[in-house]
Amino acid sequence: METESTMPHLTLEYTSNLRDRTPDAELFVRLHHMLQSVAGVQIANCKSRWKEVDRWAVGTGEGESAFVHLDIRLLDGRPEEVRRTVGVAALDILRSRFLPAPENVALQISVEVREIRRSLYLKHPSSPPTPRQPRQV
Repeated sequence: METESTMPHLTLEYTSNLRDRTPDAELFVRLHHMLQSVAGVQIANCKSRWKEVDRWAVGTGEGESAFVHLDIRLLDGRPEEVRRTVGVAALDILRSRFLPAPENVALQISVEVREIRRSLYLKHPSSPPTPRQPRQV
């Protein structure tokens, strides 16, 4: 299913009261490997970013709350079952990172897998760059 110009984009938002569990590249490498095995993506095409949210409200805003939300965007064409399996696997990875919730904090963890229309996704270069080899002296 993957072609040279494909990608997944991952964006993780998490509330600042989870700062002691701040995401890092290791978390995303796990997600990238999962995407490779479940959805057939090329790891070199995975692009991830994470953002701490300083202001938020959950529900009525009462009590201590927190959330983690991962948005995974894939090029269209994968069966719904593959996209669902990606979402379930990503949720499991996030749960292993963020649970148990801090004491007295109501934590919600969510994942959304969305499609991007292949005809509207443009990229340069069209394939991932080949890593440079060190120069021999």
